[in-house]
Amino acid sequence: KQWYQRRVRGAGILIHRNLIRNTLLVHKLSNEDTTTILLKHGNRNLVICSMYMDRDQDCPPPLLADVAKYAKKANLGLVIGTDANAHHQQWNSTIKDPKGKLRGECLLDAIIEQDLFLCNEGIHPTFDNGRWTNIIDLTLTNSKMLDHIHNWRAKRMGCKSDHIPIIFGIKMTGTTSHKTFKNYKKTDWEKYRELVQTRTTNSEILNTEISSEADLESANNELTRILLESANDCCPITHVSSSIKDPPWAT
Repeated sequence: KQWYQRRVRGAGILIHRNLIRNTLLVHKLSNEDTTTILLKHGNRNLVICSMYMDRDQDCPPPLLADVAKYAKKANLGLVIGTDANAHHQQWNSTIKDPKGKLRGECLLDAIIEQDLFLCNEGIHPTFDNGRWTNIIDLTLTNSKMLDHIHNWRAKRMGCKSDHIPIIFGIKMTGTTSHKTFKNYKKTDWEKYRELVQTRTTNSEILNTEISSEADLESANNELTRILLESANDCCPITHVSSSIKDPPWAT
């Protein structure tokens, strides 16, 4: 029972199979209620975050500021999808109980403080349980991505959840990565092993003392960089057949 109760809520991100190799989970910005990934698409890196804001906990959670600062420091675009459980006229909430209204005020203050922008459009509810409707699911972005979010809408599409699916497009201007992919079946593995060994030897990773979580995160990032760069240098680029469709938001 306790195991189930810990997992009846939370946040996750479903990744299109064509993008898996270009996606990295940001562990330090993820927990039971938040999933944050770094997506590389063409010449653009994008931070995508799915966040559940528990009604019985502080709003917003501390990770909202951490995610926003991470993207800003790295000069990356950011898109956050959240079930905020917060009411405010800024996003056209129609029901404002005292707790929901207070959460909405706190969340709006955080949005402004972190230089984020609200992408929601219109008055269509994002929540409908058959008894009442409201707008509590929000899409947030930063200045790097503000002009790239388009055609935002909440649309049922046969979904039986009381949260109505939110659909929008992301314009990845000037990128062509969705037309090619790395064919790892044709990797030159002998060259790969040599590059990994050389780059590992030239790196400080073998001499790094792991004494904290931060040290472990740093070593993990360095090893990941070595492996990815070596794989990219040893794996040919293959053009994707036109029969393979892009993800609906990669337009």
